[in-house]
Amino acid sequence: MHFSFRSFLIIIFIFSCSSEVDKGIEANLLISPDYNFSIEFFECNLNAGYTLLNLESFLSDLTRNEKSKNNDVYDLEVFFPKSNYVNEFILNLKTYRNDNTYNNFINELSAKGFDEIARCKFDKNNYQGKLLIDYKTKQQKYNNEILRCNYNDGFNFGTFRVAIDRFINQIQSLNIPYDAIYIQSDGSTRSFIWINNFYSNEPADVILSDWLDNAEAKDIKEEFLENAKCINADMHDVFVLLNN
Repeated sequence: MHFSFRSFLIIIFIFSCSSEVDKGIEANLLISPDYNFSIEFFECNLNAGYTLLNLESFLSDLTRNEKSKNNDVYDLEVFFPKSNYVNEFILNLKTYRNDNTYNNFINELSAKGFDEIARCKFDKNNYQGKLLIDYKTKQQKYNNEILRCNYNDGFNFGTFRVAIDRFINQIQSLNIPYDAIYIQSDGSTRSFIWINNFYSNEPADVILSDWLDNAEAKDIKEEFLENAKCINADMHDVFVLLNN
């Protein structure tokens, strides 16, 4: 069963139709999430003559080296798109300090010979992330879904935040093996990224039975589609390399 955000993660938006609407929108533009970390996605392709085995060996050595240094500065994961599990992957770097971790990480990869194995887009996007739902029982391998979304005219995180809180309360009451991350670039309030993390072998069955059949979930779906659009949804197998 194919499962996507459009059939699951639909968040309600509550909007007041009063004479203060315009002022409310202006005020909401000033509200931003209480971010937990910075996050970057490095889209990569294996170079000719190299395979996933070469990548696995390199990342294993990198992980052992970082653990030996008692690294607590960043988390590192590798995403393999389910649509192309041959030569494409994404390195996901999550940092918890406002320092030079980004540049240090890239320099370390190059110094260890990563450039021979793969080519990546190392453009810095200045993403900030917030963990919305935290499923405590983590795994070293899981599935995720990355959604790139745009707010409709008149909507932004300030107007969205109450809806997110409502969604969080509903999902947490179901104790589903799932967590969610909200990501936004420093340079844009019109777009955002939502990541669904699934810690179950059959997340679609769990969500469909426990959540989508709920009458309130159907209302939330309609509300979301009126106020935000997600232009694509990509599924990945995720392997955790460093997790602090």
